Amino acid sequence: MSTNKLHNTSGNIGKWLATASAILTIGLTGLNAYWSREVSQVESEVKLRAAELEKQRLELDAGKAQMSRYTFVQNLLTGVLAQDQAQKTLTVNLINLALTEKEAQQFFAGLQASDNQETSMVGSLGTEVVATTAINNLVLQMNSAVKETRLGAVENLIQNYRANPAAVEQALLLLEPSKIETLSASGRINVLVFLRNTDKIAWTPQNITRAENALAQIRARANQGVAIGNQTEEALNKMTDFLNNIKMEVTNL
Repeated sequence: MSTNKLHNTSGNIGKWLATASAILTIGLTGLNAYWSREVSQVESEVKLRAAELEKQRLELDAGKAQMSRYTFVQNLLTGVLAQDQAQKTLTVNLINLALTEKEAQQFFAGLQASDNQETSMVGSLGTEVVATTAINNLVLQMNSAVKETRLGAVENLIQNYRANPAAVEQALLLLEPSKIETLSASGRINVLVFLRNTDKIAWTPQNITRAENALAQIRARANQGVAIGNQTEEALNKMTDFLNNIKMEVTNL
């Protein structure tokens, strides 16, 4: 074989090897990309399935907890009609603590609608307890560290409990000497804002006097060096005007 022919043959083999190598590289690259997609898809499906299983586990745990609470309530309810008033009140409060607010509302509303008078009375007592608990929680939330919670509580109280004497009672408690120290400046203003946006039917002459005494004590604290800001001063003045406006009407009711 001549030198030129051998050289050409070697060149052709080199080209073929280069081409085969390139094809193999492309094939391997494509195969790797394919398997990478497959692995990623499998991993995504595994993660999704794991999330679904975790959700189902949480729902199962929640269901177990719910059934446990319902069983507890059922046991409490056994024999409640035979209890004296004090024991009934205790039982109703325990049931209210065991249930969510919505569950308690529905539960006691159902009892209240009963044709049995004693059962209906238990439902009425429970409905009153639920409402009182909701009011207490909202009143306390007016002093929350979270602005949105404070403002939401004030709005909720004004919209839903402005004519409720219990709401006025609970709000006034926060202005008593033993409680007012626990109020932030925002909390104090929020209580005053709520009270001046209540209806006169929610007030008694006694509570008007309590409110006037509370305002006087806040101003007295300011004179003793406990500084109050302009917003608090404005809220005190508006509350004073509100009390003056309803005083004669409430006294003559």
